[in-house]
Amino acid sequence: MKKLLLWGFLSTFVIVSFASFAQGEGVGIGIRVILASYEGKDIDARLEDIQKKLGTLKYSSYRLLQERSFLLAEGEVAQLPLPGKKEVRVKLLKAHGEMAEIAVEILRTEKKANATLKKGGTLLIVVEDDDVIVAISAQGP
Repeated sequence: MKKLLLWGFLSTFVIVSFASFAQGEGVGIGIRVILASYEGKDIDARLEDIQKKLGTLKYSSYRLLQERSFLLAEGEVAQLPLPGKKEVRVKLLKAHGEMAEIAVEILRTEKKANATLKKGGTLLIVVEDDDVIVAISAQGP
């Protein structure tokens, strides 16, 4: 009887937790800061999932400098420092279904963009002055 009661409680907890997450309480946003170079052909193993996208850029070598994950509600902002005294700011505008609408700004530059990311999708932003790439991914609305 105790096992049945515990199972019922856990099942309810999982269903309630999933339902509230699906209603837009938070979206996982991953931000990676990558140093790019024209020298060598090394690609950091931690960038394997976006290696094909990186291959479309003009650089030949990539090293992960920093990686952070954030759980954002609509209207919340994540901010991360970049080389060259710059910062990336990502704001979750809206989450719906498998999609997340974000606004991205690289402070101390003219770079601003709005994008819609599908769960698992990645947006690359090149900050050419510093040979830095910012990879922003939606980890699940």
